[in-house]
Amino acid sequence: MPMLGGIPGHPKSKVLLTGGTGFIASHILDHLLECGFDVVVTARSQAKGERILASIANSPNVVNAVGCKVTYAVVENVAEDGAFDEVIKSNTLTYCIHTASPYQLSFSDPLNDCLLPAVRGTTSLLSSLQQHASPSLLRVVYTSSSAAILNPPNHRERYDESSWPDDETLNWEMATDPKAPGDTTYRASKKYAEKAAWEFMEKNKPAWDLATICNTYTFGPLPRSLDLSSEGKVKVNTSNQRIVDCLQGKWAERMPPTAPVFTFVDVRDVAVAHVRAMVRPEAGGKRFYVVGGTFSNPRIAGIVHVMSPSLEPYRHRGYCMRCFTKDDMPGKHWFYNNRRSKEVLGLEYREMDQSVADTVMSLRRMGIVGEGCPVIAGHRPPEDNALPN
Repeated sequence: MPMLGGIPGHPKSKVLLTGGTGFIASHILDHLLECGFDVVVTARSQAKGERILASIANSPNVVNAVGCKVTYAVVENVAEDGAFDEVIKSNTLTYCIHTASPYQLSFSDPLNDCLLPAVRGTTSLLSSLQQHASPSLLRVVYTSSSAAILNPPNHRERYDESSWPDDETLNWEMATDPKAPGDTTYRASKKYAEKAAWEFMEKNKPAWDLATICNTYTFGPLPRSLDLSSEGKVKVNTSNQRIVDCLQGKWAERMPPTAPVFTFVDVRDVAVAHVRAMVRPEAGGKRFYVVGGTFSNPRIAGIVHVMSPSLEPYRHRGYCMRCFTKDDMPGKHWFYNNRRSKEVLGLEYREMDQSVADTVMSLRRMGIVGEGCPVIAGHRPPEDNALPN
């Protein structure tokens, strides 16, 4: 039996993984299979479900999944009452990981495009699990976000699992305003969806328990091609888009500011966090602030620079011409406390240089960026990620 987060083996169990085509979910799926779980994933269409199955067959990352079974179920609208009833009734589930939630930063209808799908999608799933998954279900893990912890623009000096955005700075009325910035609506959707999950647990007291993962900006390699744009191109998650922009020369004349968030985590650590929060008894009933360290756009550019023997041959293409820009990391920025994730989940976080380097290589491998910045195997940035003078 495989070792699962320090726990030797586990009974054969089935996991429901919602939002199966997402960036984080695809890494969670890989890790579940490596650990020996059967998995049923949800997708919004049959085509997306078939693409998940095809990607599993071709994924180089799934190495210990012999004998594991992956199936999919179509859930077109997670916000509908009973949307998950059929898949839950059709499977004997031991665990559920809920990642499905709208993520975009532009909404024509904030209420119906983002807020209600996030909140109702969560409560609808929990209600269906309570009605149809007992007594086999042991735990639900919900993918929240650091958006449900941080409080911009009035940042606190320190953040941990006890932190929530203040109602004065982030509330329902602000988020439903059609003129509100898209990030306001998104942050509110994560705040209110996670609160709704905890309120459901307090009110209904189901036989199973809940853990939530509040991960920050998430970098890391794309495991395979899952989500596609309307033009059929591979979709890159918002955090990794910074690295794509750097490699494509979009920072050549002006590097965008890093603000408002200066913390990051690698997606592979996020995946491990979900699976360990799922199986470790002591994780039940807890939030986890999953953050690996701090980052800035100039530091990303500096890492990309060090990965190449010299950027001089590529300057005419506009690659990272501003990689010597002064770091915009504020002298006084908030501190994060990720002790719980280390002590309870045993996480050992990847460094920023490894995460960015592995991301660049995966972007090249998938053809999202060209060969402009060749990678030197084993060539690491300075320990403090400092830029050249």
